[in-house]
Amino acid sequence: MAFTLKKAASALMTGVIAAVLFVLPVSAQDTNGETFVQTLADEATGILNDESMNDTVLVAEFQNMFIQKTAIRQFGRSALGPYSRVATDEEFDQYIELLEQYATSIVASNLSEYSGERIVVNGSTVEERSSYAYVNVDSDVMSRNGDKIAGVRWLLIRREGEYRLYDITVEAPAEEGTFSLLQMQREEFGSIISNNGDRIRPLLRYLRTRITESGMTPANHASN
Repeated sequence: MAFTLKKAASALMTGVIAAVLFVLPVSAQDTNGETFVQTLADEATGILNDESMNDTVLVAEFQNMFIQKTAIRQFGRSALGPYSRVATDEEFDQYIELLEQYATSIVASNLSEYSGERIVVNGSTVEERSSYAYVNVDSDVMSRNGDKIAGVRWLLIRREGEYRLYDITVEAPAEEGTFSLLQMQREEFGSIISNNGDRIRPLLRYLRTRITESGMTPANHASN
């Protein structure tokens, strides 16, 4: 697979998500968080390697996993940045539903780029909060022949013993740089909203258009 940032994002879009992290003391490793990431990566590659599934079934499997494993509402709110205060409850609910489909459509449109990559987990750190914790799990993306393609940091939210994926940061080769999926979406969505009178509905229309272009069927909501 010819590696680029967007292709890495697509290959790793089994979930998404990053809030700005405050500097706090870091505690010991979280082996359960590491297991969560390794299991998630194994499930994703298992789906991609299952030749019995056609693309429609494969995308449906990815969408189910995405919804179950990620902190989608928290990610969605963070991706809106300051514009989250502009969205009505109805608009926000529509946005989250579309965001789930949008993320899945990215996977669907880039299936041909996958060529046997796998994730190897290297370790983790924990940043405790009052009622939850951020768990940072470091890993490498390895090619089929064992070469390192990129480093990936998975940001999880751990609350009451449950883990959800909140962000993925890809540390690409030097010529590509480093980026967070949440940062990427916040910039894209913020630009659309600010260029359309600080309104949310143009973003909803944009997401529906992108989903339709991917061949998926967007949620049937009014888009005025």
